[in-house]
Amino acid sequence: MAEVQQSSGGDGKKGHQKKMTIRVDFTPMVDMNMLLITFFMLCTTMIKSQTLTIALPTNEKVQNEENMSQASADDAITIIIDAKKKPGPTPGTLVVDSVNGNVVNEIYYYDGKPGGDTGMFGPGGVVLSANNNLKKSELLSDEVNSVGDHKARGIREIIQARNKAVLEKINALKKQLEEGKFGSLETKADREAAMAKYNEEASKVRKDENVKKPVIIIKSTPEASYRGLVDILDEMQINSISKYQIDNITDVDLVMLDDYRKHQK
Repeated sequence: MAEVQQSSGGDGKKGHQKKMTIRVDFTPMVDMNMLLITFFMLCTTMIKSQTLTIALPTNEKVQNEENMSQASADDAITIIIDAKKKPGPTPGTLVVDSVNGNVVNEIYYYDGKPGGDTGMFGPGGVVLSANNNLKKSELLSDEVNSVGDHKARGIREIIQARNKAVLEKINALKKQLEEGKFGSLETKADREAAMAKYNEEASKVRKDENVKKPVIIIKSTPEASYRGLVDILDEMQINSISKYQIDNITDVDLVMLDDYRKHQK
């Protein structure tokens, strides 16, 4: 609201210009601002945070609690994430990506026990390099050839080879989903209902104890970047790994890494 006050100037002479004082009342603007703030708070869609979904263990009672964290040597595969180090006179210097400034990671893995059934150490604690079953891999995803076919590479190829039985059943379910076996895919509601049925059947496959599946143990050195751990966890979801855990790296694992680098120069 604006108010105009007229003033004659005080002398009352003829022809003298009249002065006007304008006063604007901003009190209603406070109410308008509050209404706008309330409107935007209620109608604005907030940015959803991107989080990583990790399958956590349930609270169900386990009959044999001593064997909860144990896996057979045939099923176990350990993945170690380490930072890439520069060779030469400064072997402890880490390799950093020039584009994003992150530490470049290296992926190692071994099947079963460290050093196999014999172990990594002989009499007197001597390191048995011949028993070192550590192998180096790469964090690669898929390779597309000229025909358009996808072929897994790197650690993904290794994981898929160990989880072949589960992936075959999951791929069969995906084909049924595309063919409409779980329901129509025309509308959004139909697709959501079909996906719910597919996820239910896929969950049964991943939990089926009669299907041979690997148990993956993920470890990381202190120098490795957090991105490497996230990438490996993504591989667990992509390749339908139902049994995996993040564990602390042990002294034996570090001995295996040092021994591997020493003999790969």
